[in-house]
Amino acid sequence: MAEAIVSVTVQKLGELLLEDPLSLFGIGDQVKQLQDELKRLKCFLKDADEKQQKSERVRNWVASIREAAYDAEDVLEAFYLKAESKKEKGVKKVLWRLTRILNEVVSLHNVGSEIRDITSRLSKIAASMRDYGIKEAMEGEGLSLSDSHREQRQSFPYVVEHNLVGLEQSLEKLVNGLVSGNEKLRVMSICGMGGLGKTTLAKQIFHHGLVRRHFDRFAWVYVSQECRRRHVWLEILLNLSYKDENHRILSLRDEQLGEELHRFLKRSKCLVVLDDIWGSDAWDCLKHVFPHETGSNIILTTRNKEVALYADPRGVLHEPQLLTYEESWELLEKISLSGREDTEPVLVKKLEEIGKQMAMSCGGLPLAITVLGGLLATKNTLNEWQRVHENIKSYVSNGGSSSGSKSMLVADVLALSYEDLPPHLKQCFLYFAHYPEDYEVHVGTLVSYWIAEGMVMPVKQMEASMAVEDIGQDYLEELVKRSMVMVGKMDIVTSQVMTCRMHDLMREVCLQKAEQETFVQVIDSRDQDEAEAFPSLSTNSSRRISVQLHGGAEEHRIERLSQVNYINTRSRSLVYIMKNQGGQWALLGKVSFRKMKLLRVLDLEGAQIGGGKLPDDVGDLIHLRNLSLRLTNVKELTSSIGNLKLMITLDLFVKGKLYIPNVIWKLRRLRHLCMPAELDPKTKLDLSTLRNLQQLWDFPVGGQCNPRDLLAMASLRRLAINLSSQNTDFEVVSSLSKVLKRLRGLTINVPGQPMLPPVDVTQLVSAFTNLSELELFLQLEKLPREQSFSSDVGALRLWQCGLMDDPFLVLEKLPNLKILQLFEGSFMGSTLCCSKDGFPQLHSLTLSQLENLEEWTVEDGAMMRLVSMELKCCKKLKSVPEGTRFLKILQEVEIGNMTKAFKDKLVSGGEDFYKIQHVPCVVFEYCDL
Repeated sequence: MAEAIVSVTVQKLGELLLEDPLSLFGIGDQVKQLQDELKRLKCFLKDADEKQQKSERVRNWVASIREAAYDAEDVLEAFYLKAESKKEKGVKKVLWRLTRILNEVVSLHNVGSEIRDITSRLSKIAASMRDYGIKEAMEGEGLSLSDSHREQRQSFPYVVEHNLVGLEQSLEKLVNGLVSGNEKLRVMSICGMGGLGKTTLAKQIFHHGLVRRHFDRFAWVYVSQECRRRHVWLEILLNLSYKDENHRILSLRDEQLGEELHRFLKRSKCLVVLDDIWGSDAWDCLKHVFPHETGSNIILTTRNKEVALYADPRGVLHEPQLLTYEESWELLEKISLSGREDTEPVLVKKLEEIGKQMAMSCGGLPLAITVLGGLLATKNTLNEWQRVHENIKSYVSNGGSSSGSKSMLVADVLALSYEDLPPHLKQCFLYFAHYPEDYEVHVGTLVSYWIAEGMVMPVKQMEASMAVEDIGQDYLEELVKRSMVMVGKMDIVTSQVMTCRMHDLMREVCLQKAEQETFVQVIDSRDQDEAEAFPSLSTNSSRRISVQLHGGAEEHRIERLSQVNYINTRSRSLVYIMKNQGGQWALLGKVSFRKMKLLRVLDLEGAQIGGGKLPDDVGDLIHLRNLSLRLTNVKELTSSIGNLKLMITLDLFVKGKLYIPNVIWKLRRLRHLCMPAELDPKTKLDLSTLRNLQQLWDFPVGGQCNPRDLLAMASLRRLAINLSSQNTDFEVVSSLSKVLKRLRGLTINVPGQPMLPPVDVTQLVSAFTNLSELELFLQLEKLPREQSFSSDVGALRLWQCGLMDDPFLVLEKLPNLKILQLFEGSFMGSTLCCSKDGFPQLHSLTLSQLENLEEWTVEDGAMMRLVSMELKCCKKLKSVPEGTRFLKILQEVEIGNMTKAFKDKLVSGGEDFYKIQHVPCVVFEYCDL
């Protein structure tokens, strides 16, 4: 990971040398020397990062480089900011600037001295490679720890597992697909996280009777991360050929070997399994021998979905799922309790009770269950089982030994995925250590942290066209494809991941690696001992602090954290995370950030600060790029916020009214700004300088902000605007469409004043021709005709619109509408109708608090792609539509706050049950009142 940190620093130094050489007058040579020294050391860091697991000398050496790189970045950034402040004070002419810089000899001398000190440190670190045997430790004989783990993971086709659970349906489907007959080469990929049972499933297919009768020859090759082409080709051909051919085959040159293997696969029906293939480059290396026109097939197992799609975009892709709780217990029971016929039934029953509890701790991961089952199979007494239960996490992740003595641990299997990550993704992966167990991580927030800390670097070829937010999203999606992060919610319209989480055992790997790298200091509010909860933060070398709040008893601990003696002054992030999202916590005592001047990220979401006043010294955090005051009680923003020139993300969505002094215009680098729902009337803001904004939420119109400021924000992708009732406001917003060419999401809100007359938004809606998401929260005269909407609209949400005519008559004709949500007061009529062929792309439908809705019909052929339906608090509606039974791919129906009579009709045995009996998941909430 140190390689990634050094790469970022080298790039920033290079940018500084190119962009502002005059500011560096007198120290430019020293900056260049520092950059060169870092470049030299970077060459060794890839090997060192791998070897540091086995050598403490290497680990300390890597840590020294990492800290020096951090320090270099801090010094140069602070100097750059000081130079920038001079520009803003009117120093325009080059000669005048040069004179001013030359006159600041003391300041330059200090900066130059710091740079020389860091360069000297790096030179000594480089020398220590020789003096302390670092190079020898990196080049020492024997396998690295990751190589050793890979070797132990090697699969052999003749070792077949017999305790199979949860694979039966997948096995049958895949086997039938494999033998169905096709004369073109097909690749069947089995993809998922380590320990999920990919190899186990591949072996079952490999040995299946139908498969054995269908193919003539069979080959199984373990590829691994170190893919060697000749080795793989040799193994395949040796498997497929007769044994008396072995000597001749071994003597073939590479091109002869490839040619002969290609001929063999073309003329025979062969099944080749490539087990544990890691990268697309490995497939590129191997693919030339596989003919297109052939009866042969390939099965590959991989942790990386990208590899599977790359090998054959039209091939079969199977992603095994984690086991359910019932399946987990079935597998654990088979392994741990088989062969205990002589054990007393009473004891077996008690063991079963404990075992069922332990099964949940494996998170449905077959490898973890198998390891736990193997351990329990050796324990014969109730006390022994209870001891395992009490230390379940340690036993599961350590492969059955509390000391971790077993040669191959579950954590090691998963850690191979971490070792395979490119350096920039290792940093991003470790950021998940900030979050509590089972936490649903909001991807937008996570990516904003990565950006603030400089972990997301634009690719030079894409800088002009690709936003840094898109690159960060790509990073996250690559972690998903590598099966290291699990998807929570998806944006149906954009297909982007909205929330994600980490499997418990993968999180253990993340925490372990984060501790090794001193990446983040995690403080858990549940710790009872203050010394344990706050282990000497001032001396801890972690550059990040995550305070995890679980509710109940945090207050005195949070007071202690705010005391200066417990602050790590070199921290780059301070993040408070509520396990119960949306909660609140009290930050007691005198709050000061004066000692934390290197912070890049400060997230105080939910904080209740004494007096509701953010301390003025927050303006001293000149490196700050991400500040969140979401759901805090802050009533007044300090004017010193204007000092934070590097700010990228500013979240001011506080509780209640907020007064903001007119300083936001100074934050010209802002890309994401969330305004409060309600501004203090005294607030008057100029935002016309914010030309880099990508997202602007709750922009107020009506004296506090000028809508014409939006004309400068040509980069806006998402805009939520609060309008007054005057039609002139709508005309101004409509005129913005000529400038806001990149706008994809628009929310129009006219704050609730019931006496305001309805408005016609046809002109406004038709002005924005590229919208994919539209939300309207206002009284409408009527719904615009379908021609007025952008053909790209994929999501539409309506609130308090007061529509009397059936909106489906218009909306069902929108060709790409995937999400439709009608909320409180959006429709005041009594009848809705989905006609045949209507809503051709609709994926999700929500009807909520439509008080007058009595009848809803769905014709056969309507909403044929509907997957999710939500029906809440429509108490006059007598039943779900008859046509619901035609919605064949409907997966989920959620019924909430409906009458008991409505629910009784739909449950099994009810008169309307036949309408939804094909739906796999039907949930009722608050329908028994």
